[in-house]
Amino acid sequence: MDETKGDDGQERLVRMQKRMLGKGFGAILGAKLEALEEGYCRMVLPWREDLSRGDALIHGGVTAALIDKAGTAAAWSYLDIPEGTRGSTVAMNVNFLEGAVTDLIAEARTVRRGGSIVVVDVEVKDPNGIMLAKGLVTYKLSRPRVF
Repeated sequence: MDETKGDDGQERLVRMQKRMLGKGFGAILGAKLEALEEGYCRMVLPWREDLSRGDALIHGGVTAALIDKAGTAAAWSYLDIPEGTRGSTVAMNVNFLEGAVTDLIAEARTVRRGGSIVVVDVEVKDPNGIMLAKGLVTYKLSRPRVF
């Protein structure tokens, strides 16, 4: 089911864009959420010179940050997450496969969703479909605090 279709899905995508990428480091990064379904998201990060290592290639830390943001969005994409839930990346592995002087497209898919841990596979490709990096994000969703 594509949660980005129709008014409810589009509103949800806009809310997630604001939450994940509209403030703090997410706003500095500059990625845009293009698709959101339960257990899946696609983000695009347009190439900018200030994201480079100084030689036009995108810095590896930028790619890693995109993997973390995409993995986090996929972990939060489920409709049954209770209000007040908190979350945090608890582990992340990144393999850099190619340098990039292009827009980055990250697709994140849940591999396993347990009681509080969500494991997400993230692929970063260029617009031609060439794999640039592969990541695995382990994200913990904590139950809402009861006061």
